[in-house]
Amino acid sequence: MNREGCDVTPDVAKIRQPSGPNGSLARRVGPGRLERWSSARAPLWLVGLIVVSGFAGLIEYGAVMRDPGAHGSLGAMAVAIATVPETLQRIDDSIGTYHPSLPGGYDPIPGGLWRNPAQPLVDGGALLVTVFDIARRRYVVKLVRLSDGKVLRDYAPDITAIHAHSAFHSDIVDLARDKGNGRYMPMHPLLMADGGLILHDESPLVRVDACGRREWMIDGIFHHAIETAPDGTLWANYRAPVSHEPGVGPAFIDESLVQLTPAGHVLARTSVIALLDRNGLGYLWRSRPYLDDPLHVNDIQPVPGDGPYWRRGDVFVSLRNLSLVLLYRPSTGRVLWSQAMPWRFQHDVSVIDDHRISVFDNHLKFAWDQPEHVANDRTNHLVVYDFATHATSEPLARAFETLAIKTRAQGRATPLPGGDTMIEETEWGRVMRVAPDGTVRWRYISADDHNRRYELR
Repeated sequence: MNREGCDVTPDVAKIRQPSGPNGSLARRVGPGRLERWSSARAPLWLVGLIVVSGFAGLIEYGAVMRDPGAHGSLGAMAVAIATVPETLQRIDDSIGTYHPSLPGGYDPIPGGLWRNPAQPLVDGGALLVTVFDIARRRYVVKLVRLSDGKVLRDYAPDITAIHAHSAFHSDIVDLARDKGNGRYMPMHPLLMADGGLILHDESPLVRVDACGRREWMIDGIFHHAIETAPDGTLWANYRAPVSHEPGVGPAFIDESLVQLTPAGHVLARTSVIALLDRNGLGYLWRSRPYLDDPLHVNDIQPVPGDGPYWRRGDVFVSLRNLSLVLLYRPSTGRVLWSQAMPWRFQHDVSVIDDHRISVFDNHLKFAWDQPEHVANDRTNHLVVYDFATHATSEPLARAFETLAIKTRAQGRATPLPGGDTMIEETEWGRVMRVAPDGTVRWRYISADDHNRRYELR
């Protein structure tokens, strides 16, 4: 771990499962008593009563789960029961079996940075990636030099200690259970000029210094990339720990756009539901069957400056679950432009020039949470929309097919000088720089010594 004078973050403590002298946690039962219990006969009427009661209880449970928020503590109990399998999996993860390698479906090629020997060196900077560290059994953030693949610095902040300062409670995220050192996966961390990071994992937004020490924290649930505007302010996606929207359940995801300073001062927080309603777009989600996640904001992209179709201060917003991209002007509260399709369940909007944007299109046939063989539609797409002509194009269509870029969720595409594009295939642990003709100039693979692949963030 390269810390350059920083204190080393302590390793995560190992948790051992206690056992009795016979290797069992259960109290032993004598053979005679056990045999009597197993051979006892139950009256037929009792068996029938148990079956009928079970069906009645199941029907009642289903009724409560249709709208748990309307049933108070009974609804909360029903939600807790429904999440028991997930909780048991997290307990199993916490005692040392957590190993988040991908199950397969990828080329078992070595991890790390690979440069195309036939391509000239075009990058003098570094790549910031979140990867799983086998030795430490946790995710860490690495700054990798693109000229030779050397890790200039890695970050493994004691996020469990940092979250101990948080006071929020939510049915969506439990910090103590879900977001400790062993499971915390920094999502698209933002590197600051002083070497520190701003990071989160569907959790409070935290700024740490170059040594991983907390500088500030904003409570709540932040998610996806944090973007920097031309004026130096930041834009972040925020989910309310508890929604106050009437008629929704306790796990309803109520989204907001948050503008803040690098020092952690919140300047504005705009409800996406209110934004849609006041622009006559609320019907896009209110007219659909109930979902706990009807919008799913996954990108807020500030425009780089004034142009014929936008002004400095405007932002593009991607709403995945509506397959909708919109151009929003915070100064007036107006949506200037919006379009659903041809992208489907898209992720990441980038501004190419003063009249074009690119959209990383996951291009699913059905909702992202369907089984992969059902949801996936061959490969992802990169769609370019031209505001001058209202036309769309796919300049890297052949490259996406050849390279088999197919992350079901997430994924990013960043335009680079000279017409290249940096593409992140998040769920398959791959990021690469691709030339306009589809040539890969370099790639980084998140994999271990056995070529097992890990998701990137």
